[in-house]
Amino acid sequence: MKIAKWLLFAATALVCCGACDDKDNEEPAPGPDKIAITPKTANVSSKGGEASVMVTSSGEWTLTGDANDYVTPSVLKGKDGDIVKFTVKANDKEEDQTFNYTFTCGKEKAPYAITLKKKASQTEEQLEITFVPESNILTREGGDVSVLVTSSDKWTLEGSYTFVHPSATSGSDGAEVTFTVDPNETEEDKVADYIFKMGSKEVAFQITLKGGVIYTLEIVGEKELKFAYTKQDRIAVTLNTNVPYRDLAAEITSTEEGWLTKGVTVQGATETEAIMYFDMTQNNGLNPREASIKITGPEGGEDILKITQMPQSKISVEELSYYLETTGTTLEVPVAANVEFDVTLSESAGTWFSYSGMVDNKLKFTYQDLPEGTIRSCTATLTEKNPAEGTQPLTVVLMFSQKTKGMISTAVNMTGTRAWPAWTDPAPVTNMKAFTLEALVNPTVNRTSGSLSTIMGIEGKFLLRLGDVGIPWNQVQVAWDSGKQGTWGNIEGKLSNADMKLNVNEWTHVAVTFGEGTVKVFINGVEKGSTTTDVPSTVNFGIEHNDEQAPSGQTITRCFWVGYSYESARDFRGMMSELRIWNRALTADELANEARRYDVDPKSDGLVTYWKFDEGQGDVVKDHTTYRNDLASDGLKWETVSLP
Repeated sequence: MKIAKWLLFAATALVCCGACDDKDNEEPAPGPDKIAITPKTANVSSKGGEASVMVTSSGEWTLTGDANDYVTPSVLKGKDGDIVKFTVKANDKEEDQTFNYTFTCGKEKAPYAITLKKKASQTEEQLEITFVPESNILTREGGDVSVLVTSSDKWTLEGSYTFVHPSATSGSDGAEVTFTVDPNETEEDKVADYIFKMGSKEVAFQITLKGGVIYTLEIVGEKELKFAYTKQDRIAVTLNTNVPYRDLAAEITSTEEGWLTKGVTVQGATETEAIMYFDMTQNNGLNPREASIKITGPEGGEDILKITQMPQSKISVEELSYYLETTGTTLEVPVAANVEFDVTLSESAGTWFSYSGMVDNKLKFTYQDLPEGTIRSCTATLTEKNPAEGTQPLTVVLMFSQKTKGMISTAVNMTGTRAWPAWTDPAPVTNMKAFTLEALVNPTVNRTSGSLSTIMGIEGKFLLRLGDVGIPWNQVQVAWDSGKQGTWGNIEGKLSNADMKLNVNEWTHVAVTFGEGTVKVFINGVEKGSTTTDVPSTVNFGIEHNDEQAPSGQTITRCFWVGYSYESARDFRGMMSELRIWNRALTADELANEARRYDVDPKSDGLVTYWKFDEGQGDVVKDHTTYRNDLASDGLKWETVSLP
C-alpha cells in the first residue's frame, strides 16, 4: 500500500551536541540530550502500507512502543540522521487503531503515533474520506491534495474541472486519490466540488484554489549588455512591472564576486515603470567577466539580465614602423592581443605587399623585390572586432617602407617620456638674441582636439609644440612670453595657422627662427607663417634644470625640456630625431636644403646643440657639438627607421 502523499516528509536541521551515553569523569562534560522526529504522526490506509520517520538526535537513541501484531519498525536503535520505516499490516477491524511509540535519547523523549484507518463495515453501508485539514485549500500555485477512502463497497467519484486532475474516479476500500491542481492564472478564487458515491452514501469534497494579483516583470530593452573595462557607477535597468518598486530584489551570480553590485531602485516615469541601478568596478584583468542577474518580486514576476564586462582591449606589437629589405621575403610581426581583430592593408600595398594571416601569434606579411630607383610604403591597420557598447574599436597602425637604406637608422619614440639637458655649459644658449630650433618629428598617435604635444623649449618663455585650445592637436604652434600680464599670469604671444598641420605617421621637418623681433615657422623648408614682436628681446634656454616642483605658494622655475612642458599629459606621442639649436636665425635657403634635414656638420657655424638621436640604445642622447650638453631622460624607447 502507498503511504499517504499528504504526509510530507521534511528533514530538520542537524543539531550538534555531545553523546547521550554516560562518559568517564575525565572526558569533557556532554552537551544536553536532544531528540526530535519528523513527522510526529502518520495515518495509514486500512489496507496497510509504510510510514517513515527521520530522527535528529544528540547521540544514540532507542525506540520503544506498544506490542501489537500490526506494526513492525525497521530498527529499534540508531544514531542522528537515521530514517526508521514502520511496516503496517492491513486493518481487520472496523475501527481505527492507534499505535504509540517513543524515541529516547538520554533523558529526552519524542512520541510518535501511527493511526491505522478502520476496515469498512461488512454489515452496513459505509463511506468515509480522510484528508489533512485545510490541505484542500491551495495557494494560486496549485499542488496536490491526497484523500484516503474508507468504503464497504466499490465507490465512484463525480465532478469534472479543467484545472483539477484526480488520479482515480473509482475504487474500493483503502484507496488513495490524489488531486493534482493546476496554477490559478486569474485574480479570482476557483472552487472544485466533488462527490464520492457508494450505494446510497455520498460524501462531498471541495477543493479551493486561491486567486490574486498576477505579478509581472519584464526588462525593457536588451537583456544582454556588454560594457567596456572602465568603472560604471550607475547602470540603469528599466523594468515594466506591477510589483511595487520597493519590493523588487536582484540576485547576482558570477564566478568572480564583488565586481557588480546592486544600487538603489526608484520609481520610473509611470506606475508600471521601475529603474534598478547597478555599480560595476573596473576590470583590470585580461579576460571578460560575466554576471547573471535574476530580478524578482516577492509574490511573482521574474526576468534575467546578463552583463558582460570586457577587459581593456589590448593589441600590442613590438614595433610600429618596419623598414623592409630591397629583396622580397616574408616578415613576421609578433602581436599580443586579448581581443579579436581584423587586418586591412592600405591601397598603396597594391600587389607588392600582402597579408597571409596569423600563426602562433605572429602576423605574416610577404613583400616583393624593390624595383631599382624607387621608394614605396604602405600601412596595415589592426582593428578590434566587436568592441564594447559605446566604445570605439581599438586600432593599431603598422607602417612598412621599402627603400634603400637611409642616412638615419634610429629614432626615439617619446610617448610617455621626456628628456632634458643638464647644461654643463649653458653659455651658448643663455640670453640668445637670435636662434633657430629645428627637429625631425613623426606624430604616431591621433590625439583629441585641444591636446598639447611638446617638441622642445621652456613653458611660458619660448616653446615649440603642437596643438592648443581651439586649434587642431597636430598643428604647429610657437608660444612665447609677450611681457603682458593677464588674469592668470603672463600672456603668451603665439604663432600658428592651418598651413602648419603635420600628418600622422609621416616624418616632417619643423624649424622656428627668432631674430630682429621676428618669429618664423618653416615646415619641410617652406615658410608657413611669421610675426613680429618686441618682447622678448632675448631668450634664455640655459636655466639650470629642475623638476619644476615647488611647495604650495612658491614660484616654480620653468626650464628647458624635450617632449615635456607643464605636465606629463603634454608629452610628444611619436618619434623624434635631429634636434638642433642654433645661435642664429637660419635663412630660408638653408632650411630649404633637404639634405641638411637629415645631417649637418657638428662644427657648422652657430650650431650650439646637436642631438642626433642615433645611439639606438640607452637613456642618454649625445650632444654632438663641442659643448657636450647631453640629454638625460626618464627612459627612452628606440625605434628602427630609415630616413630619408
